[in-house]
Amino acid sequence: MTSFLPLISELLPMILPSSIHVVRAKDLQPKHPTVEGPVLQRQALVGKCGMCATVLTIRPHSESAIRHNSEQDAIVFLVSGSGVFLVKGGQKEGAQRNELTQGDLVFVPSWTEHQLVNETDDDAVWLLIQSGSRPVGADLTDWGGDEIFTRK
Repeated sequence: MTSFLPLISELLPMILPSSIHVVRAKDLQPKHPTVEGPVLQRQALVGKCGMCATVLTIRPHSESAIRHNSEQDAIVFLVSGSGVFLVKGGQKEGAQRNELTQGDLVFVPSWTEHQLVNETDDDAVWLLIQSGSRPVGADLTDWGGDEIFTRK
């Protein structure tokens, strides 16, 4: 069975939809602020997917490893700072660049290769929510590269 895992990780992205969904903080603002009460509730990402959460601080001019979350979907929330969310494009494309600011959210489907980058002079703090009781995934040598570290 374990001999099929590398094959599955290569085939699943071709079979499963792997488009990310970015929600901008500005899109979560009330449409009519005079009508809102003291508590503002906005559905940001629903109907996408047990869960776990991780807080990730990326220091200035640093980046995470290129990775995927194995079979877990994830929601990435930029708590503070600004950053870049890179996601692997198609077979012949490079990484797609998504510039994010504080309060932005990204839905990351399972097996989607991605990387978080901080190009600023301040820390960027991210909240990572994954669809499992413990986070799983793998760090990769490069886009489409070999796994160098696996979380199970």
